[in-house]
Amino acid sequence: METGQSVTHGGWLRMPQGKLGQTGLIVLITLVNIIMPFSTDMYTPAIPSLPEHFGTTEPVVNLTLIGFFVFMTFAMLVFGPLSDRFGRKPIFVGSMVIYTAGSLLCAVSGSIGMLIVSRIVQSIGAGGAVAVSTALVKDCFVEDKREKIIALLQVLGVVGPVASPLIGGFLLRFFSWHASFFVLGGLGAVSLLLTLLFEESLPEDERRQGGVMSTLGGLAEVGRNRAFMVFLITVGLFSVPFFAYIAVGSYIYIDFFGTSPQGYTYFFAATSAFMALGPVLWIRASSRGMTPRLFTHGVFALCLAAGAVLLGWGSTSVWVFCAALMLFCLAESAVRPYATNILLSQQERDTGSASSLINFVFNVMGVLGMALAVLPWPNYVVGIGVLMTACTALALLLWIWLLKSKSMHIKELE
Repeated sequence: METGQSVTHGGWLRMPQGKLGQTGLIVLITLVNIIMPFSTDMYTPAIPSLPEHFGTTEPVVNLTLIGFFVFMTFAMLVFGPLSDRFGRKPIFVGSMVIYTAGSLLCAVSGSIGMLIVSRIVQSIGAGGAVAVSTALVKDCFVEDKREKIIALLQVLGVVGPVASPLIGGFLLRFFSWHASFFVLGGLGAVSLLLTLLFEESLPEDERRQGGVMSTLGGLAEVGRNRAFMVFLITVGLFSVPFFAYIAVGSYIYIDFFGTSPQGYTYFFAATSAFMALGPVLWIRASSRGMTPRLFTHGVFALCLAAGAVLLGWGSTSVWVFCAALMLFCLAESAVRPYATNILLSQQERDTGSASSLINFVFNVMGVLGMALAVLPWPNYVVGIGVLMTACTALALLLWIWLLKSKSMHIKELE
């Protein structure tokens, strides 16, 4: 049992949450984690109209997307350690204030410059809130319930990118592009109210002491945990081919295979559905006694098989391509719940720093995947097949090293 918080209150919680309660805390963490994909994608249906609206160019408008993702990633890296020093609640509340203010500023932006800056403000709040909410999973929930919470967040991570453009498109039928940001501001305001009800989960005696450099030094201490970093990179490598698929999937379905835009949405929805099934697959397998170690062996087998199918036959048929991606997405998403739980369990303290590094590495791997996707491959299908096979093979080598190294043994894998 971890120090300082050894008593279970109310089913899933390790500590009481007063007015917020167990249900309120789950709703809060859920809202915060759905904000990120909604903030990224809800306004995308309006992007083609923004150059004309602001009298600017498409590359400049794209800075509203790029700036958001970059600053959110680095905010994740900073706000987690700050929550280890000052407590979860003040950083959580501050992040939601920044996010809500940024969203409303986006909604009233009168120039492209103001919209870009407002998006950066919004992204900083989103990154901080996501980092802190991940730390709360360890702080607040009993160990055998954490994976279910993480699985829920994983499913939301799939549903969000699919649902948010649809919602944005619906809003655009009746309102201007500003409406999406007013909705995001409303979500931020609701989340902010819930964070005000949240009761601090990190006791004073468990907080990191010292100044700013000492606080950020928590990242270095977590990074020196070799087992943590090797396992994190191993799992993070699965994100590379997935984000490559996100980056060029529309070109593959529409341009390469000649599918209609509507057909593309159906194929994309199919792969997303399998991603949503992944965490459920793990929960069912673990409930029947399967260990993370054995399950991970199966994940490697599925991913290598999917890569082989893509390289051998993926270019011949849209159905073969989609089937291989569904197989990979199922395996990739099934890893995340128990991997995140295991990673959080590696740190007795500095949970905020661990949370920051987890989110940061996953995001960096995503950016890497998007960049590698557009290299001059023979075609994008081959490119994704190569990335899938190479990243899985590299992850497998790290996995074997992790299992054979006594100095990096992770007991939770057994």
